[in-house]
Amino acid sequence: MLSLHHQQGKLRRATNLIPTGDGTLGSRPGATQIVAGEIDAAAPWGNRLLLEKQSRIVVWDGQETDIAAAGQVLQASPYQALTANAQREDRLYIADGTRPLWYLAYRNGGYVAETVVNSVRDAGGVPYDIPTPNTIATWRSRLWIGYGQNRVQHCQNNDPGQWDPLWTVELQGKKQGRVNAMFPLRDTLAVGLTTSVWGIAGTSQYNWQRDEMFHDAGTAGPRALAGTLDTLYWLTSTGLFSKGGYLANDIRDAFAPFLSQAELAIDGRRRLLLCLMNARLFVMHLDQPGTFGEIDAANAYGLFTMDDYTGWYGPNGAWVLGELDSPDRSLDGTDSDFTSVYDTWEDTPNPHGNGRAVLNRIRFVVRGSPRGSASYTSYVDGKAASAAKAFTLSDISVNTWAELLAGTATGQAWPVPPVHRELAPRRPGRVFRHVVESPVHIEIVHAAPEYRFGEEE
Repeated sequence: MLSLHHQQGKLRRATNLIPTGDGTLGSRPGATQIVAGEIDAAAPWGNRLLLEKQSRIVVWDGQETDIAAAGQVLQASPYQALTANAQREDRLYIADGTRPLWYLAYRNGGYVAETVVNSVRDAGGVPYDIPTPNTIATWRSRLWIGYGQNRVQHCQNNDPGQWDPLWTVELQGKKQGRVNAMFPLRDTLAVGLTTSVWGIAGTSQYNWQRDEMFHDAGTAGPRALAGTLDTLYWLTSTGLFSKGGYLANDIRDAFAPFLSQAELAIDGRRRLLLCLMNARLFVMHLDQPGTFGEIDAANAYGLFTMDDYTGWYGPNGAWVLGELDSPDRSLDGTDSDFTSVYDTWEDTPNPHGNGRAVLNRIRFVVRGSPRGSASYTSYVDGKAASAAKAFTLSDISVNTWAELLAGTATGQAWPVPPVHRELAPRRPGRVFRHVVESPVHIEIVHAAPEYRFGEEE
């Protein structure tokens, strides 16, 4: 697995390789572009996206609809609002740090934007102001907003238009912090401050309980919280954490610079945790905590999780993860193959005597696509082999169109069974490194170099 600092037996590069549930590394799925053009921020709404493009807020639902001018931030939360006759309206409530709380709905064939007017009024009949939110979440059938410094406020149960100023929860530990993230997790609303992480539990404004879950550091950004049904993950300026502890030892060097960007997203279907930091997209499998690969995501700005898709956005639009063993496909239909890179840290197998060894063989157990081959390059004392060695990834052949038309095709099993491959570099030296590159899908189950000691050139 990937390690950003030297660890024998781990990889210095795992580009476009992500962990699997059984502890191996495999090529990422192909990515499909769904929106073109630079995107500065995005928030999911079912299988739609709310986007910030060219200082405008836009809804994408297969096509783009301009809505309004962009604010300071873009946070949003879906909410099923009760209307008449026990009906509900699908709405997206928006916190932009600039305007009072507002929402989008789809009515009569178009999108409408409305500002929330508080039904709670003072003695003079004037609605109490709802604080201008900079973050928002839905939990316990209530909208929750974060504003100001250390306060969150919620609406009435099933009534997003009723906001009593008394329904405010203050979160403050030894260090003063500002609320910048919220995430609902079953019986707990996780609230990230810049200095700590809190959990709110209870059933109503009459019994809310607060608990400081983490006080060593706060969340590193508005999307630095993510979770499954039973596990919360959070990013701080020092690393990735869950209730089980610190998870980022192998990528701790990524936290050394100033974190100008830090986001988490969960791909529930693949059980992946996507971790974006300073335009590097690391991926952890939820069944293999603390092990990472990396996706080359073209300087992504942020992440999103829709109902059915997970992806990233940035200078080249919005992209979602698609099928295994498929190329990246842009909105205009252009296909682009990507390369998976397996690159080990340097190894000194013979630390005794003169330290010399011969890289006699290297054995691989791999699963992969029958569409193409991978290449292996040995590096000895910093010098690459004169030519890479190609090897196939499957013993199953690809059906031809002629076979399909003739009805003689037998079909292919996916995932394909593993195969053994053995290469013989026979290169002497002291320090060895191994690089495998593949333009088609590859899963590396096992890699074992074989050395002999004491031989001279």
